[in-house]
Order: sequence, then C-alpha cells, then structure tokens
Amino acid sequence: MHADTVKLTEKALELDKSGTPYAWATVTDVKGSSPRDIGAKMIITKNEIFGTIGGGALEHEVMKDSREQLRLGKPTTKNYPLGPLLGQCCGGEVTVFIEPVTPSRKVIVFGAGHIAEHLIPMLKNLNFHVTLIDERTERIELPVFSPADDRQNELPSDALKEINFNNGLHLIVLTHAHIHDEEIVEYCLDKPFNYLGLIGSKTKWTKFRERYRSRGFSDEQTDRVKTPIGLDIGSETPFEIAVSIIAELIERHANETK
Repeated sequence: MHADTVKLTEKALELDKSGTPYAWATVTDVKGSSPRDIGAKMIITKNEIFGTIGGGALEHEVMKDSREQLRLGKPTTKNYPLGPLLGQCCGGEVTVFIEPVTPSRKVIVFGAGHIAEHLIPMLKNLNFHVTLIDERTERIELPVFSPADDRQNELPSDALKEINFNNGLHLIVLTHAHIHDEEIVEYCLDKPFNYLGLIGSKTKWTKFRERYRSRGFSDEQTDRVKTPIGLDIGSETPFEIAVSIIAELIERHANETK
C-alpha cells in the first residue's frame, strides 16, 4: 500500500473513533493530462482536508462537492473538465467518486433512570453507539436497557477513568444523586468532548458552578455544559424530557453539518 494511502487510512480510523463525519474523494478515471493519477485520494471533513488529488481549482471543487454530499449523506460520481471549467492549463478531465462516511457517534449516558428508559432507544435510532453507566444492578440490568451497546454496572467515579475523551464524544448526565452529577461534570470540564448535558434546575447548576469556580475552573469551561438539558419545549414527564434531549442533539448535529 502506498505511504499516502496508509496515512489516509490511519486518519480515517481516527475520525471513525471520534465519530467525525468525513468523505473519501477518489480519482477513478482520467482523460488527457491531469495533476494526479487514478487512485489518488483525499479525505474531507467539515473543516479540514487530508491528502490531495492535485490541488488548485480541481481540489476546491471536489472539496465543495464532498461537503455537500456529506450534508446529503449520499455517494456520487462527478466529472471535472480541467480546461474551460476549472481554468487549469493541463486540460483533460478527471472523474472523482465521493463517498460520505458517518461513523456511529458515541454517547455515554450516566444514570439508568426513567428518562434513560425512553432515551436509550431513541439514541440508537439516531445511530449513536450507546454506553450506559449505573452502579445500581437492579436498574441497569432491566430489559428496557437492552438496546444499549454497553452496560457498565459501576460507580461513575470508576467508569470515568476508562473513558476515551475526544471532540466527538457526547455525555449525558442523568444520575439519581447530585453528588454523582457534580463529580461527573467536574471530571469532564477540562476534557475534550462534543456535548455535555446535565439534568437539573438552574438553581442546582448555580450551586455547582460556584463550587467549580472555587476549585479553579473558568467560566469558559463551565459554559460548555448544557443545562438544563434538552431544548426548552415545556417538557415535564420522563418521556418528554427524553424527547427534548433528542431534539437538542438533532439540532446540534444539523448546525455542525451546515
């Protein structure tokens, strides 16, 4: 395997692990003169590119089209005339296959309570890889939680040490004890993540935030926490709160892919 391809494969695995959507762009046909041969590849995310299929106007057009296919979630094959269309002196035509990849996003739910009963199946329907953590054996082993990919019957303080934090990770804090909630959020504040939502009232968060400040955490760090969790849709029941959380995640994902 060519060294460039090895590096791109390693990057794809890294993006998969973090749950970051990306697109492969592969040159599948060349007519006339072109900057790269058949098989040249690049990876395109919302904000970055890795590798190259020739640079210049061709690459710009492929990047633009790849991001559109990422938004649509569909593969496509496009032809790019290098002469009059792109203004490149080499002429010719390049055909590129664009394949969007949307890895399963990872979410960790702390707390096997009544909200989680409704939330877990919804998260699976959104293509999340779901880990559920709760130290209460009688709760976490309930059949209603069987859709979760992983159920960890342990204290949050123990589970936190094993988490691979990255910019694609989602964390939802719904435990039965304020002491657990406070500990989980504090542990995460200086870690990378995509989303951290905390159940509770504004009064609860005000008290938590004051204690975090006293321990040296900045407002910038605490501002990353979404609480009260979920979109404000007037939800009251566990099912309605679960719906509001899902709505917030959908809205967030939609904004990230624009």
